[in-house]
Amino acid sequence: MINQKNRPFLTIKEVSELLGISVSTINRLIKKGEFPPKRKISPKRMVFMEYQIREWIDNKRSNW
Repeated sequence: MINQKNRPFLTIKEVSELLGISVSTINRLIKKGEFPPKRKISPKRMVFMEYQIREWIDNKRSNW
């Protein structure tokens, strides 16, 4: 994965770079319920849990 800091979460920018889709597309998918939700880790910081992103990728691959 892109997570080089060895943390259990990814920023939206990291997810965007990893998947090759824009931040706005990610937010649109979240709104439609088709993407893992963001998690609040501090008052101003929202992230994605890496394991949920991996599961989402695996699920998409299995549906190809």
